[in-house]
Order: sequence, then structure tokens, then C-alpha cells
Amino acid sequence: MTGSVDVEFLIVGGGMTGDAAVRGIRSIRPDGGICLISDEPHPPYDRPPLSKGLWSGDEEERIWRDTASLDAEIRAGVRIVRLDPRARELEDSEGRRYRYGSLLLATGSRPRTLAGPGPGVVYFRTLEDFRTLRERVASGGAVGIVGGGFIGCELAASMAGQGLEMDQFFPESQPLEQVLAPPFSELLARKLEALGVQLHPGKGIGSATRTPEGLHLLDEAGERSGPFAALAAGLGVDPRDELASRAGLDTRDGILVDRSLRTSDPHIWAAGDVARFPLGLADAPQVVAHEEHANESGMLAGRAMAGEEVEYDPLPYVYSGIGSVNIELLGLPAPSDRWEVRPPDDPEGRGVARALRGPHVTGVLIWNRPGRAHLVRRRFPRPGDAQAEPGDLSLDVLAELVLE
Repeated sequence: MTGSVDVEFLIVGGGMTGDAAVRGIRSIRPDGGICLISDEPHPPYDRPPLSKGLWSGDEEERIWRDTASLDAEIRAGVRIVRLDPRARELEDSEGRRYRYGSLLLATGSRPRTLAGPGPGVVYFRTLEDFRTLRERVASGGAVGIVGGGFIGCELAASMAGQGLEMDQFFPESQPLEQVLAPPFSELLARKLEALGVQLHPGKGIGSATRTPEGLHLLDEAGERSGPFAALAAGLGVDPRDELASRAGLDTRDGILVDRSLRTSDPHIWAAGDVARFPLGLADAPQVVAHEEHANESGMLAGRAMAGEEVEYDPLPYVYSGIGSVNIELLGLPAPSDRWEVRPPDDPEGRGVARALRGPHVTGVLIWNRPGRAHLVRRRFPRPGDAQAEPGDLSLDVLAELVLE
């Protein structure tokens, strides 16, 4: 197929970020042609339910974002192979060309994989991954989960809640150890075990294999676990910045953008998982791969494409539901930061913690107190705040805001 398309606003990437960008454009420009191109075979949808609600009975119909209702053309299942910024033109795998006035790259990220062979492993990220995994466990059997991060823990809890036999492998000593303040990671381990998940801490998985008995995981020492009816992995993601890099845009493990989410080309923006953007809380540009960032950066990029002056400097926010445990994390704490904690006695209780780097608050953890994050957000000390003293968000203040 050949030919060409002229469009004022072109978006490459059909996820939550692409949908948010369409909404951002339309909030400024009710008219103007918008074309959204995605290599997924679906229009934009919400990703969080894939590891949570869809396993407990939510219908797939609830995840769709209805982007086309905003007078946007959706081209799903189309792969862009070339970008020519000088000509303001893209080309897809079938030879069709697209000329644009303004372009957003929302190409997202790809899941990391095992170092060795991984037959049968679902590297969990998309709706098709959910459907594949659901089909493989339809007849029951044991499931092996690789990874102790958010995706691994959410999947393990959700699938265990459906009566499946779950084994979860991760190299750390506790799940979410790099993210949560101790002892909250220990509370999470207790919760997963109470749901029936068999935890295998200190087990770095190197590869997978298939035998007549089923699927097996091999740890880094070559020890085999299994057999399993299905395997899934949540090992983190890497930005899909190859299209931008080949086109000569500035990239560094992500597409570099300024505070308006504009790339090194004045007619091209980037947002979502693929954008590496300046953040006031950090000394260097950051890549963030969470839902709120996808929505906020996409919305602002769309508004910028439509001519509005924008400045993106968010307070990072992560939400996760793992069984009945609700976790919210604000800020950008590092594993080396010092935590002050007020944990509950059991996983179902309420708790709070703050991370400190020197005297500065870098993060706040809220445990099982949904609906209170906005109170913390208002007080979170930002760089340049005249009143940004540690006492403004002390542990006592946090406990009053969150727990009472």
C-alpha cells in the first residue's frame, strides 16, 4: 500500500499517552485534523486493569478510552518505520507516508526480558499479553511469576485471588524492596503469602525452558523450578526511542525533551514512558513509567502542540492495588534514602512513611489510606519553595494528614 496523508496533528503511539494528547489538543483546538497511529491492534485503552481488575471479573469493555469520539482518526496495527523531521514526514511499513504540522512521539516502552532463552514467557504489558496469559491458565495449573516489582506483585495477587497456584521469583530479599520502606516490604510479603503466593526471594531467574512436563524456570545457578502451566514476567521496561534516534533527535535512553515536552526539533514533542524530561526533584532528566505521568504528560503535550505555553514539572505519583493492600508513593525516593516509618501491625492496617536525603523529603509512602494523597501533595516541599523545611512534612504531620 502506498500513498500519503496530510494531517495537522499526528500522534505516534496509541496508549494512554496518545489518548490524553488527543484530549489536550481538543481542549485548545476543537477543529484541526488529528491522526493517531499505533502498532498495537487496538485503539487506546487503560493499562492498569490488565494486572488487577480484569482478573477479578471486570469486563474488557470498561478499559476502552473512546478516543475516536473526539473526532480523531485512529489507525491501529500500523508500524512506523521512518521519520524525516526535515520534511515533516513519516513512513509506515506498507509505504504510506504521513505529513504533519505537529508530531507527538508517544512510542512508550518495551518490557525487559530474561537474559537467556524464555520459551513460553509472557512479558506482561499489553491487552494481548493479558489475553494470552488468561487463555493459558484457563484450565488451571501452577503459574510462575518472575519479578518482584509492581507488575509481578499485582499479577501474583490477582491470579492467586482466582484460585491459581502461584510461585513468584525475585532476586531481592522482599517484594518491592527497592521501592518500599522497610518494614512495608515485609508486610507486602506477608500479604502475598496470605493470598497463597509462594515467594522465592533471592532467586534471580536467568532463563526458561519447555519440557514434556511443562514450562520450567532456571535460576542464575542453573537450578530448575516447575513445571508450570504458564509463565509471566514483569522485569521493568526500556523506552522505545529508536525511531527518534534514527531520525537524529536527541536521545539518551529515552527522547530528551524540555519543560514544554518539546524535543530537539521544534515541531516534535514526546511524552509518556519514552520521554526523558527535566524534573525539579531530580538533578538529571528522568524517565517515568506510571499511569499519572502517561496521562498528565500526554495532556500537556497535546495542549503544547495546539499552541499553548506549558511547563511540565510534576510530583511523581504511583498507585498500586495488590490484593486488598493499597499503596501510594509520592516523590522520587532513591534506594539509598533514609526512611522514617509508622507502619501498621498487619498488612491490612494503615501506615505512612517519608524518605529523606539529608534534611530534604524525597518521598512519601501511604499504606491503605486511599483518598489522602492529595493532602500530602499540597504540602510536599518542592525545590525553590521558601517554606520547604523538613518539619513541614514531618512524620507527625503525615500521620495527622493520612492516618487520622
